[in-house]
Amino acid sequence: MQQILHSPETVPGIRCFGGYLQFYLKQGQSNGWLMSALFTAPPDNGPPLHTHRDEDEILTVLEGHFAFFTNGAWTEGGPGTAVYLPRNQPHTFRNLGATNGKLLVLANSEGMESFFHKCEEPFHRPDGPDMDAITAIAAMHGIEFV
Repeated sequence: MQQILHSPETVPGIRCFGGYLQFYLKQGQSNGWLMSALFTAPPDNGPPLHTHRDEDEILTVLEGHFAFFTNGAWTEGGPGTAVYLPRNQPHTFRNLGATNGKLLVLANSEGMESFFHKCEEPFHRPDGPDMDAITAIAAMHGIEFV
């Protein structure tokens, strides 16, 4: 492995769930051990409630104010707030702010990156996201919407 340095201006992204996801540590760069991404969420934005079979996540608020659903309850936090989301536990988040918010996303697997790349086209259908296709792709990657 080699050291990697990225800046927001040099990292391409994917539009998904109404936000913008940039992968800082990509597949193959960590021997399958870690994924690192920046998620920019517009106001009142976040993914559907879901679980991951294959990975744990850590979300850290870099900018904005977010609500997190985990352990059956909502909690809120601003910059510096971090939440650990273990695999197989239903979770989601929402940007509660009036402007874009940013989350650092860490996961102990690279499967999430593959999921988002495969969903890029279904997210951008002319008549809106194709959630049936996205749900099927999610299932192939151990992600279930609940």
